[in-house]
Amino acid sequence: MSGVMCDLAIIGGGLSGGLIALAARRMQPERRILLIEAAPALGGAHLWSFVDSDVGEAEKALLQPLVNYGWREYSVVFPQYKRALPFPFYSLRSDRFDEALREAMPAESILTGRRATGVSADGVVLEDGTMIAAHGVIDARGPADLSLLDLHYRKFVGYELTLDGPHSVRRATLIDAAADPAEGFQYMMMLPIETDRLFIEDVRYEAWPDIDMTDHGNRIVNHAARFGWRIRSSARGQAGILPIALGGAFDDYWNSGGVGVAKAGLRAGLFHPVTGNSLADAARTALLVAGAQDWSGAALHKLLHDHAARAWAQRDYYRRFARHMLRGLPVAEGYMMLESLYRMDADLIARFHGMRLGLADRMALSLGEGPMPLKAMLGR
Repeated sequence: MSGVMCDLAIIGGGLSGGLIALAARRMQPERRILLIEAAPALGGAHLWSFVDSDVGEAEKALLQPLVNYGWREYSVVFPQYKRALPFPFYSLRSDRFDEALREAMPAESILTGRRATGVSADGVVLEDGTMIAAHGVIDARGPADLSLLDLHYRKFVGYELTLDGPHSVRRATLIDAAADPAEGFQYMMMLPIETDRLFIEDVRYEAWPDIDMTDHGNRIVNHAARFGWRIRSSARGQAGILPIALGGAFDDYWNSGGVGVAKAGLRAGLFHPVTGNSLADAARTALLVAGAQDWSGAALHKLLHDHAARAWAQRDYYRRFARHMLRGLPVAEGYMMLESLYRMDADLIARFHGMRLGLADRMALSLGEGPMPLKAMLGR
């Protein structure tokens, strides 16, 4: 067995762990950081996206060098309604994420293909017996015990497609629910990359965590056929299952990921309760850690526990929104809440995405044709 010393050990080289390492390296380059990932590459095989209004200026500065694609606005399409929204929309690929981290950090600071088998607030044991002594440890390996939360699931399968000819998509399409929704709560996302190349993703909300890759793939092919597009080839596929938290006890979930150990990302319960997306949270957490002077295990645990606990408490409204959308309506009508949401004022929509709704916003969403019935907002 061999020993390694560092100021900060981050377990998990996905979005949350990688952004913490990147931000900490930029802000405190004199300190030694280790990023430990069980897979051969950092970030897996993903295409992450975010709306410009989701994050603040500091988070944008962290994310912008990682961006592969950007569009000046995005659109939503529903059976009876469509709209373009004047907010930039960005996507970043995991291969660029991996490349940027390796450019920013010394080679010896990134340990890929190394699995952690033992974790404490100030140490990590790897599968090969290597012992890492750290001033502090952050565990960002993905979700803890999800059975402790009341969950629904957002499932997605997407492919970058090359077509035989040009397509007609001119802006990022966040939601295309124009097709018959009778089979359930589902929609497509489309991102134009070049005149003959675009990314299409099939998204659905369901109560169970299994994913049918063949069915998703068939829906993507059928969606392209609706527009008369012929697919020449496909590449850079991705698939995932995101938890949608409708309820649960935060501290029970936090402790299930390791008592006394600092946590980030899904392991900390930091994801949007309606969309399941975690990119904005990952960027905020990264800057929080990077700006801290005390990286001891106890200090990091308190910093990140308190940050995640505040976020969980502040997001109760969004869990109520998701609960009504997914359980208060027939399964094929959940998209109608999103349609009602996207008929609202554009700035209110931006605040919804960024989880910055005020009381006046919430009341507006519950009045008239708003998406959130007053009884559901009040939890009755």
